[in-house]
Amino acid sequence: MSTDPGELEPRAPGPDLALPEVKTLRTQRTRFEPRRRNFKSALPAVDGAVEFLVETVSPIPARALGPVLYVGDTPVTEATADDETHYRFVALQPNELERGAPISLGWSGRPPEERLRTPFRFE
Repeated sequence: MSTDPGELEPRAPGPDLALPEVKTLRTQRTRFEPRRRNFKSALPAVDGAVEFLVETVSPIPARALGPVLYVGDTPVTEATADDETHYRFVALQPNELERGAPISLGWSGRPPEERLRTPFRFE
């Protein structure tokens, strides 16, 4: 019987999951149509949704839980990528968005202090 407890192998460095800075942000009213690929979406179609068009200085890293745009403390989780640095976030309940609230970018499931603040406010 061995009494050598062995040594833990050093962990390989994980991927850099730092969020990139937001370069530009525009908002517009839109009609939201849920995407239907292999199953029916539980999300409703919405007239008057608010779409946030976000440009970042570099790509948002890929990970299991996606990015979230926060308007104040209200999460906007419906997101699609147009290309490597252009993203669309859609708020399906725009009445929950507070005018003048600061906008930040974060990861789903992470605490508020880890959010990346932007110079933008919701107008």
